[in-house]
Amino acid sequence: MIAGLPLSFAEPMLLLGLLSLGEMSGYDLKQLSSWSVGHFWRESYGQIYPALKKMTSDGLIRRRTEKSAGRPDRHVYALTAAGRKELNRWLARPVIDEVPRNELLLKLFFAGNAALDTAREHVVEHRNRSEAALADYAATRVRIEKECGEDPQKPFWLMTLDYGESMARAAVEWCDAKISQLERAEAPVRTRKPR
Repeated sequence: MIAGLPLSFAEPMLLLGLLSLGEMSGYDLKQLSSWSVGHFWRESYGQIYPALKKMTSDGLIRRRTEKSAGRPDRHVYALTAAGRKELNRWLARPVIDEVPRNELLLKLFFAGNAALDTAREHVVEHRNRSEAALADYAATRVRIEKECGEDPQKPFWLMTLDYGESMARAAVEWCDAKISQLERAEAPVRTRKPR
């Protein structure tokens, strides 16, 4: 367990997992995170650097400095044996399910308090974001196929990508059905004559 952090605290585990792929700077970690796990786990620079500092002091990673003439020093982090052990311990633990927060569903739940076209607009926007996610996933798939060759981690990366693609396709299908349902509900309201 990372001193002072519960084992379910996944942010350091994300960094340990990324560092299991090789040495990286904080910037490299953020870049890799954004296109690889960023579709289901997000970190900000504000979270990454304090976690790197803590994990270094806990002996889970080590830091070395690369000097370059005319440029700022580059701090590169690597996983230690203790860090790999901590990562493996966390990977073996059962997954802790968290209740997702979904503002769209919350707004739909209370949509009876607003105009129907407002609810429809929210669902249309969600559909558009889901379509955009599918395009991002397709680009990520091409990148993995191109850059990762025979990496033994590749099948697992593709599994997480498949999950995202399946969820986005399901979201598009759900949105299409709800948009139709909302449009049918709006039709009588639009055709009603004022009294």
